[in-house]
Amino acid sequence: MSKQIDWTKPLSDAERAWAEQFPGVHAGLLEANAAQFPPEAEETLDGSDAEEVPYTEWSKAELTTEIKRRNAEEGQSLKTTGTQAELAKVLEDDDEARPRA
Repeated sequence: MSKQIDWTKPLSDAERAWAEQFPGVHAGLLEANAAQFPPEAEETLDGSDAEEVPYTEWSKAELTTEIKRRNAEEGQSLKTTGTQAELAKVLEDDDEARPRA
């Protein structure tokens, strides 16, 4: 079965789903189309474009990495050991102490 897709325009969800079934044929075209027409981020009513995942849902490794990044890049001296809940609390407390923009 063949389908005519206009690769010079943004693809509809249906066109993208159909083309993704045939990666050997359409992979390069899908990538080129996505590069030319990147998906737009959905705006939220509060003005933030990215959904923030609460620290309590981060892994312990992610929490430790973020704390170490802040310590190195921002001159912080935040605690880097403890349970996952304790590390999440360290980041939450640090966020609260920061001046709001």
